Amino acid sequence: MLNLVSLEKKYKDHIVFSNMNIEFTQGNLYILMGANGSGKSTILKLIAGIIYKTDGKIIKDGVLSYLPDKFSMPKLMKVKNYLYEIFYDRKDKNELYQNLMKTYQIPNKRIGDLSKGNLQKLGIVQILSLDADIYLFDEPLDGLDDYAKKVFREAIKEKLKEKKIVLMSLHNKSYFNELNPIVIEVKEGMVYEKKRRKEMDESN
Repeated sequence: MLNLVSLEKKYKDHIVFSNMNIEFTQGNLYILMGANGSGKSTILKLIAGIIYKTDGKIIKDGVLSYLPDKFSMPKLMKVKNYLYEIFYDRKDKNELYQNLMKTYQIPNKRIGDLSKGNLQKLGIVQILSLDADIYLFDEPLDGLDDYAKKVFREAIKEKLKEKKIVLMSLHNKSYFNELNPIVIEVKEGMVYEKKRRKEMDESN
């Protein structure tokens, strides 16, 4: 469950957005779109509990997994050791690690030596490895090549089949059109929820 009720966020006298009301339903992909500085990242941080709201309610239930646009990892640790720490309670962690590395093609280097794209993939692997109810991604395609984007899209498709809520900020939603996303446009302190392509076709 995830609902935003009369949500408001402001910094001193600057109102980022106000009176935001969105009900997120299971098994749907939601995409936040808007210009830089419009408040997309702020919405994700509010839901994740990273920053405080000014007014309103954030009603959420279940486990939440969040990938920010900028994140840090232990630079001297190798990828395998890092993921083994994340999978510490998994009896199949060796098989899981092998499958993920084959799928995402991340080299077992020190994290500080990874390229931007491989670092982004490692962050995605970490977030998706958690069996959460709500997944938040802030510009997850940044730095990914076409192959990695396809792998990520397939992973999101599986999460939607599992009736998870997925919310991400993007500059271009076209790569996810086949997943029939619900677009939420953030503009000038207001939020507009657009109909999905399927719903628009049915209404014509």
